[in-house]
Amino acid sequence: MKRKNYGGMDLAVIDANDADTDFIYSEVFLSQIYYHPEMKIRKYPVVMDVGANIGIYAIWAARRYQPFQLFAYEASPRTFQYLAENIAHQVDPQTTRVIPINRAVARRSGERLVLNQSTTVSGISTLLDARQVSWVEHAAETSALERHEVTTTTVSDEIAAHGLEQIDILKIDVEGYFLEVLGGIRDEDFAKVRNVVVEVDYLPETGIGPFEVETLLRAKGFTTDCLDRSQPNNLTFYGWRS
Repeated sequence: MKRKNYGGMDLAVIDANDADTDFIYSEVFLSQIYYHPEMKIRKYPVVMDVGANIGIYAIWAARRYQPFQLFAYEASPRTFQYLAENIAHQVDPQTTRVIPINRAVARRSGERLVLNQSTTVSGISTLLDARQVSWVEHAAETSALERHEVTTTTVSDEIAAHGLEQIDILKIDVEGYFLEVLGGIRDEDFAKVRNVVVEVDYLPETGIGPFEVETLLRAKGFTTDCLDRSQPNNLTFYGWRS
């Protein structure tokens, strides 16, 4: 595995030219885009990271919040190897029980879906229909695409499987598949989620409105905010309960 040092962290990196991993590290550790001051996090929380990539957010969350449990979901079997390597070396097992899970999180469990993955950008992969996503076609034309058949689970089924009474932070970054992830949470389980942060992207490709996620979160009882409402795409939404 290729390795690179970020802020004193020796990470296994999947990115061929480092640029995308540099950007992700900057967003998470320097800009701290997944933090919102209104999100109240209890001591030793439970964190669920959906779309964990190589583990940069998981490591940041472990260091900031010292969670009791941290569940990190990554659909790609290729990227999952890097995730498992990084959290094994960068998350203190004496403080946090971190559970890496190689599953796609979706609306329904037990389905077999095709995951399209770029081989040149840091772990980027999507479950969206390949016909919707221009980079998939380009990657295929340049022999920079892998396809993986992956098995799905849902947030609600994971809550049940691990006996979780509360999720203090639910982070979702799944390359356009965010409504499918949210659709896999039953109402009684939404009530167990205290704070949520969602990356909302691929809006032109999917036809999803920029504020559909915010409307959904408010309907589920969250107070919400957006990192930058002026953007037409690539929005970050936060939700928290009083």
